[in-house]
Amino acid sequence: MNTTKLNAKKILLPVGGILLILLLLVMWLRPSFTAPKLPPAELSAVAVENLLSAESIAFHTESKLTLNEESTPLGDLSGEICGTDFHVQGEVLGTAVNMYQIGETTFRQDTLTEQWLTLSDGELLTNDSLLNEINPRAFFKLAAINDAAEAGEESIDEEKCWKITFTPQTEAGYYEKYFDTITCTLWITRDDRQIRQAEIAACAHAGEQQSTLTVTTEFWGWNETEPIQAPIVQ
Repeated sequence: MNTTKLNAKKILLPVGGILLILLLLVMWLRPSFTAPKLPPAELSAVAVENLLSAESIAFHTESKLTLNEESTPLGDLSGEICGTDFHVQGEVLGTAVNMYQIGETTFRQDTLTEQWLTLSDGELLTNDSLLNEINPRAFFKLAAINDAAEAGEESIDEEKCWKITFTPQTEAGYYEKYFDTITCTLWITRDDRQIRQAEIAACAHAGEQQSTLTVTTEFWGWNETEPIQAPIVQ
């Protein structure tokens, strides 16, 4: 019997087992290696830039208004964005919405006739109220990220995320016109620093009454959405 071969097997088998364990450990910890954690403000800025620069993305957004602890649903929309084009479908204030923006042309489906109506003067792109309702990426054109702070770690659909809160200052100033305070909370994926979920809480006060608009949006499918095709107008 060749004792050299036996000794080699005795050595190689445990070494191989150790290497396998190390490999599995590295794969499990890989997100921490590929995307080291940044300070809250810098991490938020990177995630926002990733959102705005994505060629395409899918989303689902829900909004509600809370007045003196009583909440009323406002909107429930799903859609996809590809470049400057987008499609959104769902409900706003109990009314069905199905809308496309292709270039400077808006396509809106009439809820009664189900026919497509068009608007070709680019009005939607310059209307802050409409744009913030149906295109969640519009909010994230920020002039400043203030008072950023860590709020722990959470998982969204089993995807590990860093949770960051901050006070935003928007370029358009739409929210600032109507609300006294605005807080934005981001759930940022640990592996590639994408915004997996965002929550905007905007509060206004009138005497002793307080109203809060809460908009929660989930994002996924970064750079995976196919080009959006305009509906057929008859």
